[in-house]
Amino acid sequence: MTGNPFPSLEMTERATGLRARERLSTNENEFGPAPSVLSAIAAAAGTVHRYPDCDHFVLRHRLADRLGVPPDHVHIGPGIDGLLAAVCRGHLRPGRTAITSAATYPTFAYFAESAGANLYRAAYRGVAVDVAGIAEHARRTAAAVVYVADPDNPTGNCLGRRTLLDFADAMPPETLLVVDGAYAEYQAAPRRLRADDVIDRHMLWLRTFSKAYALAGLRVGYAIGHPDLLEVLRRGAEHYVVGRLSETAALAALDDDDYLATTVDRTAEGRADYTERLTELGFEVLTGSANFLTFRCPDRVDAATLADSLRATGVFVRHLTIAPLQDCIRITIGPAPQRHTVLTQIAELSTGSIALRP
Repeated sequence: MTGNPFPSLEMTERATGLRARERLSTNENEFGPAPSVLSAIAAAAGTVHRYPDCDHFVLRHRLADRLGVPPDHVHIGPGIDGLLAAVCRGHLRPGRTAITSAATYPTFAYFAESAGANLYRAAYRGVAVDVAGIAEHARRTAAAVVYVADPDNPTGNCLGRRTLLDFADAMPPETLLVVDGAYAEYQAAPRRLRADDVIDRHMLWLRTFSKAYALAGLRVGYAIGHPDLLEVLRRGAEHYVVGRLSETAALAALDDDDYLATTVDRTAEGRADYTERLTELGFEVLTGSANFLTFRCPDRVDAATLADSLRATGVFVRHLTIAPLQDCIRITIGPAPQRHTVLTQIAELSTGSIALRP
């Protein structure tokens, strides 16, 4: 297959001949979905011959109740990637400017360039998104769309609610601010955006069931915003892209608050474990609020060497290649036995060909 800039892990396996014992490069939820979700999927399996409700009435209303907004302020789509495609299709064309951060999740940049937009990639300020620089460039260019992720991927850095709202209010009136909240469930609640922050601004907040709810394979996401902005996403969109089983799974996941809380807690425990052990090995761990952890190697050569060496053992991680993060590796946080396997491999490799900090 050609032309796909985001190959699946299976495509990578076929291309390299390597096999992933541990899939830690794609931020999948290693704890898996709730048993109640699996039961709901099994119970609904006999309905797969039926088309889904393309208005997603039940899911939209359930989400709206949770979020405290009217149902027409919620739009269901095929994951955040599908929603980003709709944003770019609706708001960008040749001659318009789109802005993102240089190392942030690249799907928006891909769709923006595919739409013919002038894309500006803002450099990071340290390991954080440079909101001041982005806002200045948006004002100077009358940008059509600005995209940021909070928490950010690949750093895990969290701007937080107050900074995001000040950022939104600094945008020129014609600029749509899109905030990718794929990892919002992992944020402390006071630092997380709220739906009522978004609906009266020229702003969309994108959310997903792929991460904390562990439904990445079912492609369910949603956008929160003013109905006029959501209507732009619906124009020209496919009408059966979120299937019946996907919606069933999402509804069941929403009903299982206890499992979500347990997953978030287990992820936090895993972050603390990785942080302690990696620090002991001489790596610098970045602060983050997501289901992954990013750490710095002594230099970019060491990072590439370590990532390649881990992959050769079947542990797939992500080596970051965009400045200023070329010395960084990102790994998904999973259960304790998996962490033990990964840390053992890192320790063995680090004491071999990879020099650690003194």
